[in-house]
Amino acid sequence: MSKHFDQWKHDALSSDKEDLSRKHSIDDYIVNVINRINGHNDYYTSSSCSGRTLVLSSSSTVTSSTKSDCQWLYVTHEHADLELVLNCLEQRPKEIDMVSIKFEAFILHVICRTLECAKVLLNIALECGYRNSGLVISNQGKITLAIRSTHVLEVPLVIGGNLAVDQNYITQIVSIANEKMTANKTKIDKFSLCIENKLNIT
Repeated sequence: MSKHFDQWKHDALSSDKEDLSRKHSIDDYIVNVINRINGHNDYYTSSSCSGRTLVLSSSSTVTSSTKSDCQWLYVTHEHADLELVLNCLEQRPKEIDMVSIKFEAFILHVICRTLECAKVLLNIALECGYRNSGLVISNQGKITLAIRSTHVLEVPLVIGGNLAVDQNYITQIVSIANEKMTANKTKIDKFSLCIENKLNIT
């Protein structure tokens, strides 16, 4: 057990600590999940995303593209709006080389007091279908559980500055992204219920 856990938790949940995410707040759909976990003596959350669909620009050269190179043209944590997606593609800066649509599922990082605590929450996550979940232990003894699923989607729409697909294709891709968002929220609901019942969190 790390003797620093309580201090880490206090510092992480301090009201004056800056939220470093682009949104600067917890996504509405997972506020209750976050609060339940943070209310438990043996856990606290360090970062999260409820799931999102993005239209983003990037370099077509994998080796030269970094996170800082990406520009978000559209993002939503709800079901994507086809008209807004089409509008952002139409109004994109013409110098942009590549534009992709991407769905990212719910992800949550939880710091755990002990390895035993981490295994309990990991087993709950796996039971709820978060098959990509796993543990990382830092040199300082900080035990981080990453809860994540396999629901992903990334499709290029603009290549070499030119729209590479037609509107019908974009419509189908947005529909698939929205189906994944629906499944993503269903899985979050199941996870929320499981942690409430199995961790005795109210």
